[in-house]
Amino acid sequence: MKLQFKFRETTAQADRKKVFNSLGEHGAINVRPLFPEADDAELAALYVVDYKDELAGQQLLKLLNASTAVEFAEREARRKLIRH
Repeated sequence: MKLQFKFRETTAQADRKKVFNSLGEHGAINVRPLFPEADDAELAALYVVDYKDELAGQQLLKLLNASTAVEFAEREARRKLIRH
């Protein structure tokens, strides 16, 4: 299960690190950039959080949405390929 979030443009690197540490302390399995090779600041500010169960996901989403460092956080949309 996954969440996606974006840091605010004004978020300092030290504040980003605090968010990463807090996510790890609250059940995140992995936190990684959505676009790891991005040179664009907008794309580089987007991250994916992996978690194992619904309770952890709810806590992580609440934590991210409460952070002033985060512009938005949401569950990753489920996608499937539709064949015609």
